[in-house]
Amino acid sequence: MTSQTYTNRLILGTAQFGLPYGISNQRGQIPEAEIATILTEAAKAGIDTLDTAAAYGSSEQCLGNVLHNLPAPYRIISKYPPNSPDKSIAQACRESLKRLRVEKLYGYLLHSYASYSSKPALLDELQELKASGLTERVGLSLYHPAEAEALLKQEAQIDILQFPYNIFDRRFEELLPELQNRGIETHVRSVYLQGLFFMQPDRLPLYLQGVTPKLEQLQLLANSYQLPIGAVCLAFALANPYISQVVIGVESLQTLQENIRYSSTELPPAIYTALQELKEENENIILPYKWPAH
Repeated sequence: MTSQTYTNRLILGTAQFGLPYGISNQRGQIPEAEIATILTEAAKAGIDTLDTAAAYGSSEQCLGNVLHNLPAPYRIISKYPPNSPDKSIAQACRESLKRLRVEKLYGYLLHSYASYSSKPALLDELQELKASGLTERVGLSLYHPAEAEALLKQEAQIDILQFPYNIFDRRFEELLPELQNRGIETHVRSVYLQGLFFMQPDRLPLYLQGVTPKLEQLQLLANSYQLPIGAVCLAFALANPYISQVVIGVESLQTLQENIRYSSTELPPAIYTALQELKEENENIILPYKWPAH
C-alpha cells in the first residue's frame, strides 16, 4: 500500500445520474442534490473529467443543472446517441451542449461502433466537429477488439477509444500498446463489471454461475491480502501502464469516497500475478449486454 493516489487517472461516469444502472445497484437513480455534493468532492480529490451521454436518461440535464454552481470546471465527454440516423453529429452535439450548459466538450464519441459501420461518414463529421471547436477530441465507445482492430487498420482519425476492461474481461489487452503508440487515449469502463465482483458467489443468477469459481478465487485473494474487492478491481486496471484513464460509476457520495481511497492501492506483485489467471473468455458472462433482462 502507498499514499500515492491516481485520482487524476479516474473519470467519473455519470450513467447513474440519469438512470438506475448496474446489476448490484439497489438504490436507483441519484438525487440531484447529492450529485452536486459528489461532483464537489470528486473535484477536490483531483478528478477533473466526466463521462456522460445523450442516452443516459436525464444525466446531461442533471449535470447542466448543477455544474454551473461548482467552483472548478470539469472536462466533459459525451456521446452521439445510438440509432440516430437522421441526426447529424453537429446537431446532436449542440443538443448535448445545451443540456449541459457548456460551450465545448473535451471529447465527443460515437456511442457504438454500429453507428460508424452503418455510416462511415460519421468519422468525417466528428473531424468537422473538432475543427469547429465544439470538442477537443473525438472517438468511439466499443465493445469488441475487432472493432478497434478495424479502426487501426483504416488509420481512423480518432483521439479516444472507450471499452470494457477488468480482471475477467481482458480482450483488449493485446491492442493497448499499439493504441498508446498511436497516441490514442484509452478510457476503460466496467472495472467492476456492473457490480458483479461485489456479489456473493452463491447468489449469482443462473446465467452467471459459470464464473462462480473465479469469483470465489478473487474474493479469497482479496481477503488474504486484507484488501477490499473494489480496491483490487480498480488497482488492477490502474496498474496497467497502457491504460490512460479509468471510468468509474458511483451510486452515492460514499461509493465515490471509497473509489478515491481505492485509487491509492498498490497491488503486491504476487496478487497481481494471481489475478492474471482469472481471465474469463465467455462473452455471455463478461458482456453485460448479453445478460438476460433482469
